[in-house]
Amino acid sequence: MEIQELVRALSALPAATLYEGMGKVGAIHHKIRPLSTGFRLAGIAYTIRILPGETLAVLRAIEEAPVGSVLVIDTSGDGESAVWGGTSSLAAKVRGLAGCVTNGLVRDLDDLIEIGVPIYAAGVTVTGTLKGHPGWNGIPVSIGGQVVRPGDLLIGDADGVVVIAQDLAQGTLAAALKQRTKEESRDARIKAGEPLTRVLGLR
Repeated sequence: MEIQELVRALSALPAATLYEGMGKVGAIHHKIRPLSTGFRLAGIAYTIRILPGETLAVLRAIEEAPVGSVLVIDTSGDGESAVWGGTSSLAAKVRGLAGCVTNGLVRDLDDLIEIGVPIYAAGVTVTGTLKGHPGWNGIPVSIGGQVVRPGDLLIGDADGVVVIAQDLAQGTLAAALKQRTKEESRDARIKAGEPLTRVLGLR
């Protein structure tokens, strides 16, 4: 299966199902949260590392990343300035990027929600950044307790984001589809009136 087909197939499954299917691994920490609900994130990682308070590398990445990429921005620590805002989201949408995941902060929240590019971030602030340091892209980065490498797949929904190594994506899809069948069977039994503890195999 081609990589874009895998992205589409994986994106049809809940992030939690993918996490369970992978053996309870791959989840980005819950402090990195979606800025709104009702969207799904699915794409291939384009990684960026910046110094705290610097976003030149982010602006360049918006122009350079392939269509369908998820920009993954590692801020190298707990910065106090927004690494993404309304203008960044607008440019990303025009370029056809799939979204942004960062352990940093963002601003222009109302604009971000209206523009609709899926954004996951550690928080919101009013402060801006400098644009002097070139930063790095195309290297492994650390986001929310997960190492994200260029080309990894990111799938997110209202619960959060999971990271899937590209060479494990096909196996992850197969395992997650089995997991989803199990979940749907469980829910059907509950709807039919079976006690939850019996459905879950608990004493």
